[in-house]
Amino acid sequence: MRFLVLFLVVLITGCSGGVYKIPPEEYQQQVKTLGVLPVLVDGRSTIQHPEGAAILDLLRRAAAGQGESVVEKMRNRKGYFDVRLIREPSRLLSEQLLVKAEFDELGQPRGYRPDPQLLAELCRDSVVDGLLLISFQAAVHNEKRWSRNTFETLITDYNDIMATASVVAADGRVLWEMNGADAATILRLQYPDFDEAYFNKTDAVKLKFISLSGLEKTLLPVSDKAKETPQSPQVREWLDKVVAALSPSLFR
Repeated sequence: MRFLVLFLVVLITGCSGGVYKIPPEEYQQQVKTLGVLPVLVDGRSTIQHPEGAAILDLLRRAAAGQGESVVEKMRNRKGYFDVRLIREPSRLLSEQLLVKAEFDELGQPRGYRPDPQLLAELCRDSVVDGLLLISFQAAVHNEKRWSRNTFETLITDYNDIMATASVVAADGRVLWEMNGADAATILRLQYPDFDEAYFNKTDAVKLKFISLSGLEKTLLPVSDKAKETPQSPQVREWLDKVVAALSPSLFR
């Protein structure tokens, strides 16, 4: 019976996404009120693109208002006593919280380790039990990519914008995280030019940067609804995955 319970916990955690660092039932007991930080952008991360500053601006525009969207979706699931947006300037929070970035052996981001004292102050001031930290950061990670016809592949290091998420307690403990292999690429900055290699009759495939215009159209697509916040499918899917993974209804 004990094995069956452990199996079910692992199954629920794996299917919902991310990794719980404590048993889900214990998480549910500890985090009655969840604080949601604005989606943060790591301005210190490595952007190799020649338009790095403009890309950071794009990311901040894409992140604006997404915290409110997460709060609304999580409240609709009615799994917490309350879900509250932490109303602090996102640029300041990014500088304070997005520190000590960690990466795995493939270059995938593994989140951050912010100062527990700052976390405690944010939790106390907002009267919450834990904080949901979602971040966009640049990473150089190893990956295989295919040509458009899927005949050619290139395994190398790519510079992309990736998203991670974690729930941290006031004492700095990580209660849940979605990073490493679970991190999502929300914006590719480079592409392998297989066509150029083909027409030049060479096996050497060059990496090229996507234009700023192309990146903006991908990250901030034009919405048909005037009042709707522009949101790329990659960002929307990522946020929906985070919300689904943190739904306490899964624990019942």
